[in-house]
Amino acid sequence: MRRARRWLSCAAVLWNLSLSSCEEGGRATFADGARSSVSDGGEAMAAEAGVAGSIDHGLELLAGGDVDRIDRWIQGIAWGPGWPLREGTRWLFVTRWEGAPPDVALVADVVGWTGAERPALRAEDGVHFWVLLDDADLLGSADGAKYKWWGGPDDYRAPSEATAYGFDAFGEFGWVSPPVRGAHLERFPSLTSVELPLPRVLRCRVPADRGPRSAGRGDARTLLMHDGANLFDPQAPWGGWRVEEALAEAGAEDVLVVALDSAADRMEVYTHAPDRIGGAPVSGRADDYLEVLERDVLPFVRSRYGVTAQGPTLMVAGSSLGGLVSLYGATTAPGSVGCVAGLSSTLGWGSIGLPGGETTLIARWRGRPADAVYLDSGGMAARCVDADGDGIADDDGTATDNYCTTRQMRDVLVREGYRDGVDLEYVWEPGAEHNEAAWAARLPGAIRFCAGAGWAVR
Repeated sequence: MRRARRWLSCAAVLWNLSLSSCEEGGRATFADGARSSVSDGGEAMAAEAGVAGSIDHGLELLAGGDVDRIDRWIQGIAWGPGWPLREGTRWLFVTRWEGAPPDVALVADVVGWTGAERPALRAEDGVHFWVLLDDADLLGSADGAKYKWWGGPDDYRAPSEATAYGFDAFGEFGWVSPPVRGAHLERFPSLTSVELPLPRVLRCRVPADRGPRSAGRGDARTLLMHDGANLFDPQAPWGGWRVEEALAEAGAEDVLVVALDSAADRMEVYTHAPDRIGGAPVSGRADDYLEVLERDVLPFVRSRYGVTAQGPTLMVAGSSLGGLVSLYGATTAPGSVGCVAGLSSTLGWGSIGLPGGETTLIARWRGRPADAVYLDSGGMAARCVDADGDGIADDDGTATDNYCTTRQMRDVLVREGYRDGVDLEYVWEPGAEHNEAAWAARLPGAIRFCAGAGWAVR
């Protein structure tokens, strides 16, 4: 039987040392297999990939035409100083654009938005493009300036390599340098490990006046979420989670949000136990996912942004299977999470297609591993009965959105000592559907509850 993996067990080691100093197991890597250490802000990642971070070295790689080496270098910079790469008065912009039109250009607030202003040079490999600028070339301040790539009169391409990015009425854009006095998004590409071999993007919502190497600026509350690609993008399914709006509505603009994207193995890594869905077995590898959060993601976030991201300062939230893994994660590391929020959580997992309910979180929950818990669901009220005698509440066929199991989990938490309205919040939104629009509507309430229940910097 696998041991329970604590989210925080390696934090002290990882603060200053490489991942190899921590426990045995997988190690974060680039998607192409170059080994990495993400806990130090990315410089070790670039070094271990066999690349250097300088602009001059990058120009040599672009001139050499080795696609794999250029890709590794781009990924290394993304986990370190970030894109665009600035050294002294020079700025290097690089993108990968396969099947690009004949003419590619950089367009931005600082160079103008017509393609004729700053045409890009095509690298020898034919798929990478680059533009080198000097401070003297800029039309204004880089702070708060947006940029994209241009490939024709109606072809404005979002710079997927940009470390700092955002969304406006015209879609996604990259920041040349993010605004100091406003929040912005950051992303770090192609994180893989032995446990999670499929590449994932790590995304962070960075509050105003906080950025790389923010140690010394004071702590900040951290919200760890899942399904990162659906949290901020207004083009995500059902409009996404609209996290920025939720934070503003809840008066939580100071919060640092952290989330890994999900991948094709989502059902496996967001579930803690085996089950069968539609006759197909699902093994349940949540411990692997939590290991990567513990060993790779949280130490990197702590180092880069100067946050504690544990105990009372940490809130963990997710929906559906993301809600399940949020709640399960708290049970594996009691005391490591200040508040956990499960929205429409799949709490019947373990009894859906397999007999018995002993592996469900409803059956396994003991004590008060998190300081406070928020639970909710939508759907219709139902007559909840244990029809198959496995100890897990079944609905009468009219309920949706995990209504019955969420109510049962609320009762379990009360039995274990949580108090309604104090350190436990249960919300039922009649008729609400199982989608991002519904979760976005309820997220501000979850944030407000957690703040009132003690989620804070102390």
